[in-house]
Amino acid sequence: MTLKDIIKRVFTKEKKVVICGLDSAGKTTMVSFLQSGTFIEHPPTMGKELNTMEVQGIRINIMDMGGQSDFRELWLGEASEAECVIFMIDAYARERFSEAKDELWRLAAVFKKKPLIVLANKYDLQPVASIGEIIDALDLKKLPSFEIIPISCRTGFGIVKAFMKIYYKLTGKHLKKRISPKAITVFDQGGIPLTSSSNQDILQGGLFAAINSFIRESFNTDLNQLKMGGHLIIFKRSKNLMGSIVLSDSDSGNIQEAEDGLSELLHHLEHMCPEIEKAEYDSSKIEYLVGQYASNLL
Repeated sequence: MTLKDIIKRVFTKEKKVVICGLDSAGKTTMVSFLQSGTFIEHPPTMGKELNTMEVQGIRINIMDMGGQSDFRELWLGEASEAECVIFMIDAYARERFSEAKDELWRLAAVFKKKPLIVLANKYDLQPVASIGEIIDALDLKKLPSFEIIPISCRTGFGIVKAFMKIYYKLTGKHLKKRISPKAITVFDQGGIPLTSSSNQDILQGGLFAAINSFIRESFNTDLNQLKMGGHLIIFKRSKNLMGSIVLSDSDSGNIQEAEDGLSELLHHLEHMCPEIEKAEYDSSKIEYLVGQYASNLL
């Protein structure tokens, strides 16, 4: 162990999170999404698996618990030692809600002392159970406290919101985004816009025309920024796509965060839409994926 490693341990606080839930709920998929920024298929977790993330001086140890019936006896011991417990449920599998309720309530004693966050996964599917339906099915109102958040570990919907809530439960501090993007647009190789997502109605008129023109002229160059009308537009390329993200001038000090977020989105789209390697663009699919993922950026 090096001196750097020792100092890092001394000055880094450690927190433990335990993720429980039935098999196929999406526990491991969520952990890998946080680490990779995209959806990756995983085999079932055997027993338990420790993953570590470091966020703003906090080392978060995430214990991913196997969901098969043979491993559920391990949950209570690990959950008792954690600062925060996450229970993940497949919101599409209503036929397993009763089984999930039974396993959740085996941990009831823990929830008198530890914060509980219920993640309702697979909100990219239909017909998915409503949040109210899940609360009733699991009898959550009988617990001292809980929070429930809809997410999708396939599309990324709600992942950042869920992690920010987990971070707050662990530290008592809000993990805030340093930028407030106004709009995101994704283009094909020819500079044709495939979809846009915006939290404000700004992608119209001269601004959108300027972005389109810039894309067509700069897709194969090193140009990556444009300033116009109090806005800063950042451009990034992936192998087959290009994207733009619109910021206010006041966000210009955190350009790297905007670039990283846009790069992750483009990487996610390339991964989820392998057909674009053949220049086949399904605009409705890309629009849906961008809309889901944009919940983490806008």
